[in-house]
Amino acid sequence: MKVIEIVKTYADSIGAKYSSYDDTKAAVIVPIGQHRHQTVLAELKNINGIPFISLTSKISNKEAIKDEDIYERQKNLLFGKLVVEKDFLEIKAYLEDSMTPSLIKEVFNELAAFGDIYEKKYTGKDIF
Repeated sequence: MKVIEIVKTYADSIGAKYSSYDDTKAAVIVPIGQHRHQTVLAELKNINGIPFISLTSKISNKEAIKDEDIYERQKNLLFGKLVVEKDFLEIKAYLEDSMTPSLIKEVFNELAAFGDIYEKKYTGKDIF
């Protein structure tokens, strides 16, 4: 799987900025509107010889979570799931080779939009 190519294609399709760290990791800064952005990190992973791309977007420090019903709200997500990792609330999803560019775009957009809504709610800022 070509992480850089997937991220670049998505970023170009929405007019976003992206950065590649190496052949296995890249980030795209997704414009949300109202001068807000949300960063989504894409990283190549491999489990039992099966490659996939992990997408992650930070939302806030876990201490900033103001309501437990956020975990209920994730039921409305098609692709993402919430996790707490290294003291941060994050939204994650996964991509595989068989996904179409339009489906990949939907996954990125869902993570960025949900992440930004709750980042703004919990921090009042645009920091991730």
